[in-house]
Amino acid sequence: MDIGQDILNTTPLGPLQTSLLEHISKLISFGESLTRQRIQIFTPLLKKSHGNVQQGADMLCIERSETGIVTHHLKGNHTWHVMMENGQPLIGEDNEFRQHVFPVVDNGGRIIGGISFTLSPSIKVEQYEQEYTLSDTMQRLMLTATDEQIQSYEPISYFDGLIIFDDSHKILYGNDAALQLVDLLGFDRRLVGSSIYSSTLKISAIQQVLADRTIYTSEEIYQDMVIRQHMIPIAMGRNETRCFLVLHDCTRESKQQQELLVKNSIIKEVHHRVKNNLQTVAGLLRMEARRSSLPEVKQALQEGINRIESMALVHDIVSHYDEDYIGIRSIYDELCRLLRMSMVRQDQEVTFTYSGEDILISSHMASYVSLIINELITNSLEHGLEGAHGEIHLHVNDIEGNIKLAFTDNGKGLSSDFSISSNKRLGLTIINNLVTHELKGSLSIENTGHGVLATIHMKKEA
Repeated sequence: MDIGQDILNTTPLGPLQTSLLEHISKLISFGESLTRQRIQIFTPLLKKSHGNVQQGADMLCIERSETGIVTHHLKGNHTWHVMMENGQPLIGEDNEFRQHVFPVVDNGGRIIGGISFTLSPSIKVEQYEQEYTLSDTMQRLMLTATDEQIQSYEPISYFDGLIIFDDSHKILYGNDAALQLVDLLGFDRRLVGSSIYSSTLKISAIQQVLADRTIYTSEEIYQDMVIRQHMIPIAMGRNETRCFLVLHDCTRESKQQQELLVKNSIIKEVHHRVKNNLQTVAGLLRMEARRSSLPEVKQALQEGINRIESMALVHDIVSHYDEDYIGIRSIYDELCRLLRMSMVRQDQEVTFTYSGEDILISSHMASYVSLIINELITNSLEHGLEGAHGEIHLHVNDIEGNIKLAFTDNGKGLSSDFSISSNKRLGLTIINNLVTHELKGSLSIENTGHGVLATIHMKKEA
């Protein structure tokens, strides 16, 4: 049963009141990460409730468990009952645990439940006042935050500094992690009681955050550290505003991001230079092809040029993107464009089409795939269509982590005694070797009655 339905079925609350408690419960995990206190939301059960209600239970409690936010029925403690009767925030003791309990009031002014904060027994007496300020501020945030704001709240870690200041700029609370940052950020060592402006904190937006009650996040550099500053304003009443200031040391993250950007730039530059070198080699081969008077030499050189350009193509595509991955469709479309210019006659009409998924593969794998597709298209144009009009098609599927390439043409087809193992064409030999040895896949080629079908199965990452 979901939380809302459980509240509705076992309490005297209506749908709107139930929605209010369910809304507040969305902030339990975030609230516990900020306060390091156990947070429970409670509301009285129906007096004559039936079903799986524990013996003596009179409260429905919403809290966080290992499986998420859950509801259960229990006997409410004395502080909870007193708060429900007088509707005022209370400080109480439950089994020697100090509790701060606050009322939850619906739009009609009726007290429908409460929010309880249980302090850790390790909290010292001299910290009680600050801990109450923390609980008080958090419960107001839970009561006033919108769904959109809740989505922007991320739990904080033990290493994140937390400061609470008010609209007079006075610091009301600072956790241990914030105290570790006082020297770096130039705060008064007392922290609590001093002004938020007494520091070297780079927050020009403080006034705007307090006035507009809008969330604000920025990253600032202090000495050799990068600190992310996240401010969450809380309306404590008609004339009072407080603000959570979360300080997160993201120096390591920032350095890693910078290193990644540098690495990507180097990789892109390497791909760009490899592409240029391959195109230079292709250009030299074109010069040799033009100088030769033998058709066989010209054809052999052109085939070599096509293979080199298919590899250069991969490096060219990668050099334009931050990620080291390429879509198979991009490879196919570019190869069709290049081979149309070099192999399709002006009076010949060839249609190239693609269908299925555009699967991303690594640049390493793409080098082999581009060579394979190059050889398939070249064979179709040279031996299948033989200068006639025709169609060439590639269909790509992702089948349970494996890639299937189905390449077809409507050419004259293969001879009846064709065999991959015994064929002597260099192009098909290259395809077979790349598929079986480099990509650890399988290759089949067969006549379809109106052309050829070449099917390749391979893993996404060989």
